[in-house]
Amino acid sequence: MTNTIPFGKSDLFSLGVEVELQIIHPETRNLHPISPEILNDWTLDSPHLKPEIFQSMLEIDTPICKNVQEVEAELLVTSRELARICKKNNVRLASNGTHPFAQWHNRVFYPSDRYEYLVHRNQHIARRLMIYGLHVHIGMMSANHCITMMNEFLYYLPHMLALSASSPFWTGYNTGLASSRITVFEAHPAGGTPCTLSNWADFEDIVGKLIKSHSIESFKDIWWDIRPSPNYGTMEIRICDGVPGIRRTARLVAFIHLLARYIQKRLENGQPRPVPADWMVRENKWRAGRHGLDGEILIDNEGNTKSLRQDIWDLMDAMSEDSKQMGYEAYIEGLKKDMENPSYKAQLAIYEKTQSLEKVVDSLCETFEHDLEVT
Repeated sequence: MTNTIPFGKSDLFSLGVEVELQIIHPETRNLHPISPEILNDWTLDSPHLKPEIFQSMLEIDTPICKNVQEVEAELLVTSRELARICKKNNVRLASNGTHPFAQWHNRVFYPSDRYEYLVHRNQHIARRLMIYGLHVHIGMMSANHCITMMNEFLYYLPHMLALSASSPFWTGYNTGLASSRITVFEAHPAGGTPCTLSNWADFEDIVGKLIKSHSIESFKDIWWDIRPSPNYGTMEIRICDGVPGIRRTARLVAFIHLLARYIQKRLENGQPRPVPADWMVRENKWRAGRHGLDGEILIDNEGNTKSLRQDIWDLMDAMSEDSKQMGYEAYIEGLKKDMENPSYKAQLAIYEKTQSLEKVVDSLCETFEHDLEVT
């Protein structure tokens, strides 16, 4: 069975970035459901602020950008205006993977036919989606090129997850994980590790069968960690936790952008990697979610392992020429510093010192606000 899905046109390795944000009450430090009021006050001509499933959540995104410098500039413009409106409404913003202590059953849904459908279909699973991610779109040459790149990127899902991991707490508990967000998302029937695909026809076949069986309404309901985004002609990376602050977000996007260029050069030089086994992809995701940057990952289908942190450093060295060419050197140097004190460890350290999850929230809000003040 096939279901012809056209793949849009985009410039190779163009970028689009989406950031999901928490709306924080400044006194309780809990999530605060006032997104309709904030959206009503929005003044910029650009449409780059959107509601999300809960009224204590917003999404900002960028237009199509050619590099990370443009991504960062666009996110800062949107975030600064959003912060101004939030201040007027007496709330703050944060951009990490989970809220440290908020309870999912207290969330207020945003009025939307789509969100009502998701909750009706998925019930408890949808009601728990009190999680916040970073999504990165990368322009592809064609539908089959997208599948080839997806298969190559499967090796690097743990790298991106560990670099972004910022959700050690869930509903007031220390989960013992660097990223608890992924465990919530894994429960979604169309979320988590992607299906194995050989070509675009495989994707069309899976989507066709899922639609025929009423498992999904369209390909938009497939929420894999990495997926094709046919309408935009992009590959969309969805595995990342929300990253504290716009500057840190830009540094991670620079790494991902360089990684796409690095993989493309390997392909052009006739050096594709075999598609990793499903068990390997799942195990690597678990290891990155559990141990963050301190984990060891499988590097091939034979079970050989390597320090994840070391593999990231080696990749940065291999991508240094492209980094210089793209003007990303400062981003990568900043990312190396981020690796010295990853967000999940920083949050745990604050809690260990203060025994206060409210102080953890304060720190996350301050990070977001500080980035908007620095020029």
